[in-house]
Amino acid sequence: ARCGLTLAACERRRPATIARALVPAGALGGTLAGIDFGQRYADECARSPWYAALLFRASLWLTWLAPCWLFERPRTFGGLDAAAQVALLERLLKHDRYLVRMAGMFLKLAICTLLLGDEATLAGLGAYRLPPPVALGKRSASS
Repeated sequence: ARCGLTLAACERRRPATIARALVPAGALGGTLAGIDFGQRYADECARSPWYAALLFRASLWLTWLAPCWLFERPRTFGGLDAAAQVALLERLLKHDRYLVRMAGMFLKLAICTLLLGDEATLAGLGAYRLPPPVALGKRSASS
């Protein structure tokens, strides 16, 4: 059964910020620029069973608040510069505690899975023999 968990607006911005640290907007020739990671993450939470939605939300909060408990600084993930965000994600994946490592890995895999669900991304990767995506500046009104 789906839980129908809805994320608050601030929670929808968080996975988008984390996703941009994992996969920069210019990757794959800019095909990722139009993806709303926050909305995709929220949709996935809403469609998932309650226990999966709980893990989605817990891994998001753990990562977002990691600078507070990991560095003992009153900052969130969004308050770090780009290099520090990447370093933090790597540090979470190497953490001594298994649950912290797995929460970080779960979030990373969830974001990458949502990314790979995008047809333009798959085309940019050459998957399924899809034609290459149209350059962002050259899209027609119907695409």
